Parts: sequence; C-alpha cells; structure tokens
Amino acid sequence: MSDPLPPFRPEDFEERCETCNAPPGQLCHAWCDTGYTAADARADAERHADRTGTRPPAPQAHRPEGELLMDLSTPAGLETLARDVAEQLGADRAEQDSDPSRMRIVYADGRTLKLTPNRRRTRVTVTAVLPEHALAHGIAVKPITVTAQPRPRPRPSETQAKATAWHMADHIRKRLLPQHTAALVLLRERTAPQSVMLQRARAALSAFPDRPREGWAMADKLVRRPLGLVERCAVVWWHTPTGPSRAAAPFLADALRRAGLATTEPHGSGYVYFAEPPCQATDTRFRALPAYGSKVWDLVDEFTGVDVRTYDDREWAQGIAESANSEEDAARRAGVASLDLPGLWSHLIDSSQFRQLAIELATAGHLPYGLDDVDYTQSPGFLILEPGGNPGVARVARLLEPWGSVRPGDQREAPEHEVERHDQDMQAYARLLDSPGRKVTLTAEGLHVQFDDLTPGP
Repeated sequence: MSDPLPPFRPEDFEERCETCNAPPGQLCHAWCDTGYTAADARADAERHADRTGTRPPAPQAHRPEGELLMDLSTPAGLETLARDVAEQLGADRAEQDSDPSRMRIVYADGRTLKLTPNRRRTRVTVTAVLPEHALAHGIAVKPITVTAQPRPRPRPSETQAKATAWHMADHIRKRLLPQHTAALVLLRERTAPQSVMLQRARAALSAFPDRPREGWAMADKLVRRPLGLVERCAVVWWHTPTGPSRAAAPFLADALRRAGLATTEPHGSGYVYFAEPPCQATDTRFRALPAYGSKVWDLVDEFTGVDVRTYDDREWAQGIAESANSEEDAARRAGVASLDLPGLWSHLIDSSQFRQLAIELATAGHLPYGLDDVDYTQSPGFLILEPGGNPGVARVARLLEPWGSVRPGDQREAPEHEVERHDQDMQAYARLLDSPGRKVTLTAEGLHVQFDDLTPGP
C-alpha cells in the first residue's frame, strides 16, 4: 500500500481560486468554501502526522467510501469525475480523449468539452472544443480552471464526489457554456453553413402548392435552451392570414426530414424548427431538463435545442423522453423519415402521390386526423386509406367523434347541422383533390380518388 499523500501546500495551486480569487501560491480566505484555507492546511497536517507517526491514529468519524478524495492522477479517477459532471450538465456521454490523461464530455448536438487535470489532486482545466477552422476566423474560448480537490465541502447527505461534480458543472454552466455557445453561433454566421442547409430546405418544400395569400415561410428564431442559453434556429411554417397553420406542420416536417434534416414540432404549434443532424448518431436525442428559472421540466430536442413540451413531473418527463428516443431509434433503424403521419394510413406514408393528397388538404386548412392536441369531437379530421384489393385508389374519410367516418345520422342520431357540415366538408375535399391525373368520385359510400398512373416509392 502506498504512503499517505502529504498535505497540500500553497505552491500546489497555480491559478487563482474561482470562488474567493486568492492569487496563485496563496491560501484561500477563511470564508471560502471551495478553495484551500489555512484551517484546511492545519487539519491536513494533523491527519498526516497521525497516519505517519508511531502512536495510533486518533479516533475519527466514519467516512463513507464515496466521500474519499478522488485520485485525479489516474485515468479512472478523472473518468469517474467526468461522468458525474456530464450527468449534472445533461450531456450525452463522457469518453476518454485520445490522450488517456484527459476526458471529453460530449452533448447530443456535438458540442464537446475537454477535461484536463492541470496539477495532480488539485484542479481541472475545462476547455470548450471548437472546430479547427475557428482559429482562422479569430474565434476562441478561454478555458476555465475549477477546483476538484479537496473541495467543495459536501452538503448534508451528499458525497464528496457528487459535491465536486456539482461544483464543477455549476462553474461550467456559468463561466464556459455561454461563451462556448456564443463562439459557435459566431462561427456559423461567419462561415454561413446554413446557406446550404436552407437551400436544401427550400428545395424540399418547393412541391407544396401555391395558394393566394398563403404559403410556406422560413426564418431564424431565437431559441432559449436549458440553463438560459439562447441560440438561433431555422424555422418554417405554413403562413395563413390567421397565423401559422397547425394542419400543415406535420407535412412540412416530413418533407424536411426527407431532405436529411432534423426537425422539432413543439406541442400544439404550427412552427417546425430544423437543423443539420449531428455527424455521429446518438441514442439520446431527447432529454428531460429543468426549465430555466422555473420548477417545471422541458422535453428538449438536443438536435435543434427546441423545447417540445413542458411537464410538471420529472419522472413523467423522463419517461416521455425515453419513449421519444425509442421512436427516433426505430425510425432510424427502419430507414424512414416518418413512422407515422397524421391523416395518412401508416403503409401509405412513403407513397408520394398519397402523401400529396394529404398535403393539399392540410394546406387548404383541413385538419389531419391523429394530432394529439386536437379535440376531434369538435373538429373533424381527414384520413386517407387504400381500400383492400384496390391499389391505386385512395379513400378519403372524414372522422368526427363519436360518429367516426360514418356520416352523422346514418347509423346514430346526430344534429342536423352535423349532417350538413359533413356533406360540406366532403364536397370541399372533392373539389380540392380534383386535378389532372386523378379521377375523383363522391358517392354515398364516401370519397375515392383514382390515380391514372400510380408511381411507387417516395
């Protein structure tokens, strides 16, 4: 067994204390709760004398194993700290750097921090990693140094390891992440990588119909990320005189995903945020994170930085995040842009002609059936199916609860105005979908659209 480590000395500390600002080579102020004070030095000296002297050591309070000081001189000690800090920050993972004496903390969107012990047992330097071409544009982020040993003091019922990780994560949030985010935003603006992305997005949306005073619109919006950070994100919506169309949003998102972009549809919104997906696939795209300045929890899409929905209960939010990540993984494995799409029967989603029918109805203001924020007892939704044994023919149903797709009053009693409303909607569907290359038939059995030439595939 190796000899006990000697007490710290003031000269062991080569940087100013991040809490009390004590200069390098000096002990911290007596009130400092994260640095190394004279009282700490005396206590360390007494413990060292007890452990190395001939007399038996004085009785000491029991110290749980988790409260032992971490040995940052070994890769295992730094790895443990990095994983705890990554968990506190809500990052995707902690991994070993190419230099085994360093660790990396990686977010799902690709942001990376590098942890380097700058002197054994004392402090860790945290560096925000920027792309190589950032230096050519004069963009850099100053690293920060945070005390890892022998402070900070743990709070009641908290281990020393957790206290150290919390302290380091807190300083990274306050002192490094805002500068890191600002540098990445500035780099994007100077290198204009979004111009290519926006060109792809415009090309993907060019097939949407033209309507008087309506159409898709695109812009940049400020997005407040967890921890109070603010970034810009590209956003698209279907513009109408009354505001963004909720009906068209799922189809805008689907078209962008087919162009290889990552999309976020905030719950109940007509806006669709989009961004380039990270180069390296991740299993943790969605996270439940504490909302900035509030006691609620946000379901955050790490690819765009946008809040999908807010929840009061942490466990419920984490369960929703796990479910969303499972769906994302299933779509990736299946190689499809959309596992489901409101208004379309599942096996028709990848047919461009059936999908075009849904787009034409949605951009005209008709709600698709299947939106989880719509009350279908009040608002009807369309659903496009393919009758069995009749390929190349689409059946367009109108669903309103409790009658479903059956015409109100045919099998169950219904107010006269609901019968009239059903007939008006079906006639509107027929007028919209009647175009060259299609034969539209509206009968008592429903609305059918037959394609002159059904093209397979997306």
